[in-house]
Amino acid sequence: MKCIFCGNTESKVVDSRYLKDSSIRRRRECLSCGKRFTTYETVESSPMVVTNVNNEREPFKIEKLKESIAYAGYCQNISQPVEDLANKIEAKLLGLNKQEITTKDIVKIALEVLVEVSTMACLVYYTQHTDCDTFDDIRRFINR
Repeated sequence: MKCIFCGNTESKVVDSRYLKDSSIRRRRECLSCGKRFTTYETVESSPMVVTNVNNEREPFKIEKLKESIAYAGYCQNISQPVEDLANKIEAKLLGLNKQEITTKDIVKIALEVLVEVSTMACLVYYTQHTDCDTFDDIRRFINR
């Protein structure tokens, strides 16, 4: 950790406190100038990077997943909270043990989870996140 006063990279931790938001507040003392400063550490919530259909990369955002699940289940009676479904999907994605995933990976796993909860929400999610253009595409999805 770099000292904010002198720029030295050597410091020692003199106090640590866990905060409510799962972060850690550390009080540090510079080994060069002796001054103290505070740092905050948070756990990276999702180390995954998503590659979309345009080959653009961005960090995985569970909020986007929650929004699309909520949209798919807007008119349906989904028996589980959107947050629980999103967490289940995220856990399965993390289980792939890949730091870089594609939107197709997300859609595939989301469909597996949603079909257990609501077939209609699953169908809405499918039409929203795939390139189905015709009723035949939807029919093939339903019949698989």
